[in-house]
Amino acid sequence: MEKDQKDSIITVTIHLAAGILLGVLSPMLGRALYAVSAALITMAVLRHVTYRVVGRKELSWWAGNGLFIYIFIWIDAWILAVNFF
Repeated sequence: MEKDQKDSIITVTIHLAAGILLGVLSPMLGRALYAVSAALITMAVLRHVTYRVVGRKELSWWAGNGLFIYIFIWIDAWILAVNFF
């Protein structure tokens, strides 16, 4: 596998795990504003973690391989956690 594919897999995995974890914890934060704030802070931290793990990439690369996945998974996990717990 070439390096860019490995970097994509690593980035998607990191953002997927963070989205699931924060999505499950979001209902426990009390208010939606706190959950959104935590998601934005986590998003900034994830960008720095991704840069340290896979190296500097363009913003568009990070958005496509991490940001959008994180946002969708976080919202999905949050909705599931609210409805089932």
